[in-house]
Amino acid sequence: MLHRFEYIRPEHLGDVLDILKQRKGQARVLAGGTDLLVRMKEDAVRPEVLMDIGRVDELRGIRPENRSIWIGPLATHREIAGSDLIRRHAPALAEGAARVGSPQIRQRATIGGNLVNASPAADTVPPLFAIGAEVHISSAGGGRWLAVEDFFLGPGETVLEPDELVTGLRFPQTDGDRVASRYEKFGTRNALSVAVASVAAAAAREPDGTLTWIRIALGSVSPTVLRVRDAEKLLTGRIPDGGLIDRAARAAAGQCCPIDDVRGSAWYRRQLAAALLKRILGDWTEKDQR
Repeated sequence: MLHRFEYIRPEHLGDVLDILKQRKGQARVLAGGTDLLVRMKEDAVRPEVLMDIGRVDELRGIRPENRSIWIGPLATHREIAGSDLIRRHAPALAEGAARVGSPQIRQRATIGGNLVNASPAADTVPPLFAIGAEVHISSAGGGRWLAVEDFFLGPGETVLEPDELVTGLRFPQTDGDRVASRYEKFGTRNALSVAVASVAAAAAREPDGTLTWIRIALGSVSPTVLRVRDAEKLLTGRIPDGGLIDRAARAAAGQCCPIDDVRGSAWYRRQLAAALLKRILGDWTEKDQR
């Protein structure tokens, strides 16, 4: 049974930010509710004020904006997975969104909620790392952009202050012929599965297959999603072949700091991270050789 709380449903972003300022530390923001309401029912979270932002249209949408793609934090995973813009400029993000939960959860769960939940196993976060996304944070006093990599402090922890709200995400538009991205996940079942390990990669490739740049992010293998820069350095400026791919996969596994839990051991997670990265790089190499 839920405890008693005050319920507020503002319709404008300015009102949301004013309430967060006035009720600093007391108000919890409700977007899709797929995580927060469960935690409230379990009595793990007991907010004095529950602020439903579902009617704030300023926080919705997916659109091109100044050579970037802007995503509102209220965009659902279903909308992201089905967006032509996302599938064209960031296939990895569309793939990650399509792997979240079940169809019912994807219909409700939002990308802003996925970010703020700060799970290292989140399906959309490794793709956001790989595509070079930024997060916009607002308060009544103003706003700022920061790299998504700088948003997370640890499991369930972000840089958000009690009076701040995620008000947007953006990532660069890409040349679809030269830039590719991909997301791979291993779970213990086909649906409603939390990642045992996941990998997202984005790269710019020359016609001969040379990687001009590459970003690789791993999920579920450290306290936060992890960029594996050692593997990126090995691959940048090179044409991946079997030997180089093996070296990059070993480097990625070496940067992991996973835990043992009911879904898998630390050793198993390292092996999965290496195998998933090899799958992505191997598929790209095969396509280049056709």
